[in-house]
Amino acid sequence: MKLRLEDVACLYPDQLLIEFSPEEREQAWQQTQQQPYSNQAARWRAYLNCLCVNTFLSYLDTEVNLTEANLTGANLLETALDKAINKPLDTPLKKPLNKALVWPELGDLPSFWDVVNGTAVELNQMRLVLIPSEEIKFTALRVPREWIDIPEWASHYYVAMQLNLEECWLQVSGYTTYQQLRDHGNYDIIDETYAVDAVDLIEDLNVMWVTEELAPSPKLAVKPMARLSCDEATTLIKQLSQETPYSPRLDIPFAQWQALVSNSKWRKELYKQRSLVDSPKPSITLLSWLDNFMEGAWQTVEEIRARNGEPTLSLAYRSQPTRLKDSFKDNSSASSPFSENIPEAVTAIIKLIKTNSSKDTNLPAIELLGEIGHSNLEAIALLAEIINTTHDHDLRRQAAVSLGKLDPNHPQAGIRRVKIIDLEMQLNETKVAFMVTLIPEADGEINVHLRVYPTKSKYLKPNLELLVLDHEEEIFLSAQSRTADNWIQLEFNGEKGDRFMVKIVLGYASFSKEFIL
Repeated sequence: MKLRLEDVACLYPDQLLIEFSPEEREQAWQQTQQQPYSNQAARWRAYLNCLCVNTFLSYLDTEVNLTEANLTGANLLETALDKAINKPLDTPLKKPLNKALVWPELGDLPSFWDVVNGTAVELNQMRLVLIPSEEIKFTALRVPREWIDIPEWASHYYVAMQLNLEECWLQVSGYTTYQQLRDHGNYDIIDETYAVDAVDLIEDLNVMWVTEELAPSPKLAVKPMARLSCDEATTLIKQLSQETPYSPRLDIPFAQWQALVSNSKWRKELYKQRSLVDSPKPSITLLSWLDNFMEGAWQTVEEIRARNGEPTLSLAYRSQPTRLKDSFKDNSSASSPFSENIPEAVTAIIKLIKTNSSKDTNLPAIELLGEIGHSNLEAIALLAEIINTTHDHDLRRQAAVSLGKLDPNHPQAGIRRVKIIDLEMQLNETKVAFMVTLIPEADGEINVHLRVYPTKSKYLKPNLELLVLDHEEEIFLSAQSRTADNWIQLEFNGEKGDRFMVKIVLGYASFSKEFIL
């Protein structure tokens, strides 16, 4: 059952609930899109942290129940992130009295978020670390070890922030202190985190403000750590700069890791080198290419299905997707189960894709995500991650096409269009579907994938030819159907401006179409 904000407020009366608008959610997404990150997991982590700190500091800035003279009063804390959002990231922020600012500086945040979860906020001598999470069922506050055991990073308070991206609200589930985490937290040697169970957190943030007013936080005494030489740091940065879909924080002993990232210069160099590995190459936005399809009869797959009636058109990209759709009908209207975005279904599909390794299941799930995941930023991020990490061409292709439906301007978005070709008596009244899929590649080229299917029968007629001709009308790729072929296909890469012609031939009948990338 999906809980409304009002329901959560009733269930957790002592916890702070803060709403944010879809526009603020989108602003945080755009902020993180403008910065390079080493992989999609890092970018998503940065997005959650950015949205979290934006929302929390904006709330503190506008909270009318606080007063400047009292730590439980108004306008005590003012946001720095929103005011600095249009400044260059390397612009240092001056720290006025009684202003809450991100620590150490706004421009340092990407180098933190690229490798570790959490954002530190400072108010005079007090520092708190915000730990965002998307967990539906919050069970424990898990703090990366860096925020506890690195002397420069250690903070007085650690705050659990639960983000509901669909409903646009943030739940402050509670906080704990440095001493509680360090001395009594459950330490996990696998992922190097300290954890405090949800039931042991202090839910009411007012307790923290009052405590600070009565007894301001002293300077923390953290055990000194080992140091690295410049040569050792250079060697580690080179080692950890290799492309990985995860943070390298667990790839070396923690003593070396904390010594490396605690040094601002070395941490930024590591961030720079890792983000260069994953930096986007010159990409092609395929929206303009749609001009090639503006003539009549070029349609999307959904339009073809609606016109022909599912499942009369046999599309080989799919593996019993109607069963997948049926499993979500209980979450949608009976008349049109996928006429609008359904948060519960989208969440379930995302979870299915993340936890499942079967291509036969993931392929239709990825396709369905493109149909119903509109405006869902997690769906967009997941599709981009699949494009970057999977080695399966079909999954990658479908992810790019689904991404193109959710975010057409995304540099990795693909395009798919279908044309029903009817040569009437020349093909014995048999229609075929000609499908073109275009996917932008990392090196700036465009992957072109062509397929021809039967529309109603199970197999293509034998000896049907699919030909690709170059600008001199010379054949450079060809495929021919056999007795029991469900489809024939061709695939190649081209550069922007390349010209080619596609022909579909059966005996004396033919169809031809010229394309320019």
